[in-house]
Amino acid sequence: MRFRSVAKALDLLRKRSSLIRPNNPRIDAWVDSYFQEAVIGGKTITILTQWCFSKDLEVRRESQGNRFLPTKQERKLFMNDLKEVKGIFNQAGIEVSWLITLNRSYLNSGRLTKEIEIEYEAMLRELARPLEKEGWLMVLNWEDDCLGKRAWPAKEVLGQVSSFIEKKALEREIERHSKWAREEAGIIQTDSELETDVCFQIACEAEEGKILGGSNPVLGDILLAPLEYPERYDFFTLLCPDFKKRIVAVLLPYPWRIDS
Repeated sequence: MRFRSVAKALDLLRKRSSLIRPNNPRIDAWVDSYFQEAVIGGKTITILTQWCFSKDLEVRRESQGNRFLPTKQERKLFMNDLKEVKGIFNQAGIEVSWLITLNRSYLNSGRLTKEIEIEYEAMLRELARPLEKEGWLMVLNWEDDCLGKRAWPAKEVLGQVSSFIEKKALEREIERHSKWAREEAGIIQTDSELETDVCFQIACEAEEGKILGGSNPVLGDILLAPLEYPERYDFFTLLCPDFKKRIVAVLLPYPWRIDS
């Protein structure tokens, strides 16, 4: 039997997820078990939120007068949303360790210049500082602090992406990435270059899924509270089929977009 406090917390999380986006996937029963084990064992739950650093931030900076001003949603995330979700866990008697990782693009074409990366990171860390002082939130750079090197593709996927995913799924991803690159990030590439980038990114996502959710995960067992739509994690399952079971989509997506 589930503890009543656990059932109530999970109900609140599921309602929050559906309010944020009605077609969010339902929080999996794996999360229920993870909650129950945490309560029984008195364990702290680790929540991971990945924050993408990619080329469209340069477009945003230019539109904000060649500087970064926090968006309304970025402010709301750090001032309200993270604390509200943490409160739901605490009501169930569960302590939370929340990790935000700053993730550079897998692709050379999508990487920020070092100067702009440093500037944007400084703004984010200033927003996060009050919560870090409370001791339950930590902001780390994924490559520098966690991996110790640049993210890499899964070799078994990179050479044969078409054997891992259906042709239509690959075509949809190429179309999505091409639209983002050309319309949001201002990246100029040929169709062939864009397709090569997409295959490389898919292979990197497959490797990252294994790193985060495989038999020996780098961060241990985590819940993933994404800042992107959950379907953006589809390719994380290529080498870790159960990866998406740990997703709790309870945060408003894409807070870095100035039109969010």
